[in-house]
Amino acid sequence: MAAGSGFFDEITHVDMRSLSIQTGVRAALLAIAPLVIGLAVGQPQWVYATLSAMILLNTEGPPTAALPLRVLLLACFTEPLAFAMGTLAGVTGLLAVALMGVGVFIARLSSGNPRLAQVGTFTAIFFAVGVGLPGGSVAAAEQRLWIAFVGAFWALLGAWIHRSLSSRQRLGRTFGPGSEPFGSQARRYFRVPSPHSDEFRLALAVGAASAVGLAIGLALGFPRDFWIIVTILIATRPKIGPTVSSSVMIVVGTIAGATIAAGVTVEIHNVYVLEVLLLAFGVWMFATRGVNLGLVQAGFTPFIIVILNILYPGEWYLAEVRIVDVAIGGAIAIATVYLLWIRKLIHDFREKGGGAHPGPAGSTPTNLPPGQKPGASHGHARPQWKPTRGAAAHLAASRGSGGPARRRRRPSSSTSPTALSPPA
Repeated sequence: MAAGSGFFDEITHVDMRSLSIQTGVRAALLAIAPLVIGLAVGQPQWVYATLSAMILLNTEGPPTAALPLRVLLLACFTEPLAFAMGTLAGVTGLLAVALMGVGVFIARLSSGNPRLAQVGTFTAIFFAVGVGLPGGSVAAAEQRLWIAFVGAFWALLGAWIHRSLSSRQRLGRTFGPGSEPFGSQARRYFRVPSPHSDEFRLALAVGAASAVGLAIGLALGFPRDFWIIVTILIATRPKIGPTVSSSVMIVVGTIAGATIAAGVTVEIHNVYVLEVLLLAFGVWMFATRGVNLGLVQAGFTPFIIVILNILYPGEWYLAEVRIVDVAIGGAIAIATVYLLWIRKLIHDFREKGGGAHPGPAGSTPTNLPPGQKPGASHGHARPQWKPTRGAAAHLAASRGSGGPARRRRRPSSSTSPTALSPPA
C-alpha cells in the first residue's frame, strides 16, 4: 500500500519552483519563428530549423537547472550532425535498425557526465528523428544539416540574450571561461565510461532497445515510428522505479495532449490560427519543464501534431498513432531496465558466492588463494573441502596409534595449499 501511494505521489508531484512563464514565452517564440517565416516566404523546409531550435531549448533545461552556454554550444554541433547522419541511415533499408542501435549507443555514452547527459539524450533523439522522417536522401541530409545548424544557433543566441538581460552579465562571464585549463576541461567532459560500468551497460541496453523499437515500428507500418525511440530515450532511467514512473507520466500526458491535438486539428484548418495555437502549446511545453513530465508531454504532443498538420493538412490521425507509439516505447523502456536489474541481481549473487557448496560441516577448505580467509568469496565460489593424500595418511596413523596425532601448523605466509587435519 505504501509503495502504491509513493508511486502515485511521484507521478503527480508538481514542482512549481521550476514553472517559468517568461522562459516559456521566450523559448516558444524562438522555436516557432523559423517555421512562421518559412511559411510566409513559401519555404516550408524551415520546419527543420524549428525542430532544431526546439531540441536545443529542451536540452537547455528548466531555469532552475539550466545548462551552461558552453555546453549548449557543443549541442549546437552534435544535434544537427546527428540529424543529418540519421537521415542518411534512414535510407539504408533494414540496415537502419542496426544503425539506430549504434547511433543511440554512441550518443548515450555521455551519460557518465551529468552535464553532458542531456546533450547525449537529445542528440540521440535528433538522430532517431532523422532516421524516421520520410524523404531521406543525400541531398536531404545536406539540406537538413545546414538548416538545423541555423535553428540551433538561433536558439543559442536567444538563450544568451535572455540570460544576459535577466542576470545582467557580460558575454564572457555568461559563457564562463573558468580557471581550469581547456585540456583538463575537455578530458573531464568527454570521459568515456568503462565497459564494466553501469553507465556503459545502460547505454548499450538503450541502444539495443532503440533498435528493437524501430524494428517493431517498421513491422507494424507506423508512419512516425521514431516516436517509439524518443519515448525510450526520455523514459529510461538507471533504476526500474523511476523508469516506470516516467513511462506512466509520458503515456498519460501524451493521451491528454493527443486528445487536445485531435480536436484542434480536426476542426481548425486556418494556418494563422494554427500558428497562434502553436505558440500557446509551445509556451505550455517550455514553461512546465521540470514541473512535471506529464504536463510537458501534454503540451509537447499538440505542439508536434499542429506542426505536422500545418505541413501536411488532414493528418489529425497522427494523434492516435502517437499514443500507440508512446505506449510501445514506454513498455520497451520498462522491460529494458527490468532486464538490467535482473542481470545485476544475478551478478551480485554470484559475486557473493551464492549457491556454492561449502563442504562438510565443520571442515576447512584447503585450496584457498593466499591471504583468503575460509568462507570469504573474493568473487569466486567457495571450494569444497577435500583431504589430501598426506592428510589422509596422518589421520590413519592417528587412529592406529590410539590417540590423536600432534597437529603441525604451517606458516600462514606459505603459498602452497595447506593440509589441515579435520576436527576430531
